[in-house]
Amino acid sequence: MSSKRKCLSISDKKKIIEEIESGKKKKEVADSFKIPFSSLSTILKQKEAILNTTDAQSSRKKRRLIRQQNIPVSGILIKEKAKSYAEMFGISDFTASDGWLSNFKKRHNLVFKKICGESASVDEGMCNDWQIILQDLLCEYYPKNVFNADETGLFFKCLPDRTLTFKNEKCHGGKLSKERVTLLLAVNMDGSEKLRPLFIGKSAKPRCFKNVKSLPVTYRNNKKSWMTTELWNEWLETLNNDMRKQHRKIIIFVDNCTAHNNPPTLSNVRIEFLPANTTSKLQPLD
Repeated sequence: MSSKRKCLSISDKKKIIEEIESGKKKKEVADSFKIPFSSLSTILKQKEAILNTTDAQSSRKKRRLIRQQNIPVSGILIKEKAKSYAEMFGISDFTASDGWLSNFKKRHNLVFKKICGESASVDEGMCNDWQIILQDLLCEYYPKNVFNADETGLFFKCLPDRTLTFKNEKCHGGKLSKERVTLLLAVNMDGSEKLRPLFIGKSAKPRCFKNVKSLPVTYRNNKKSWMTTELWNEWLETLNNDMRKQHRKIIIFVDNCTAHNNPPTLSNVRIEFLPANTTSKLQPLD
């Protein structure tokens, strides 16, 4: 029964070359690395290519560096790079198949993930500076009086992109609906209070609201179902009146959306804007 072939790393192959060049006998080097003489000869033939390539650890560092630069790494990219290494080493029968890619991912603990959010482009220094400022702001308010508000789009007609189907049938989808509404949500720091959501739709009187006497949201409308300065200021003035009746003074953190930039004068609500392009890291409701 033949023994399992020993797989040498690039680092090991470089050490073998160094020992041969230092004057050691080939048999001694082959014995010390527990490889047959034929493998040693192959390594020496590929000397130039081996010395010009990187080891697995360096490759992992390189992959991490690429991802830190927010560059997507695809299976096709890995396959093409593997083919270039195979050509460098004179391996003519290497095809970089899907099976090879699957095993490569298992060996190096790699998984494909969907890229989401914008946190990779956030200025860390700006976030750290803001956290220092935030501590001073929070000293003036109880946690129940510290709020965060943010808008989100709801594509209410958008269907799931996965479905159950028979194996031998093709799976086709239609054009995805882009109909949307906007929701403004706001909660306080200790989680004890959720403000009434503002719901922005297109129709002034949606048919689905017929015979509905009360809604758990405040409903407003415009042609694009977007937040506007007028709607934002109306919401703030209503909030300010509610807080005045409760004899409370609150602080609310919001992003730099254009609709937020001209707030009215408020007696019981203080507005603080988060630094630009940092909401993916600093805003709880993002």
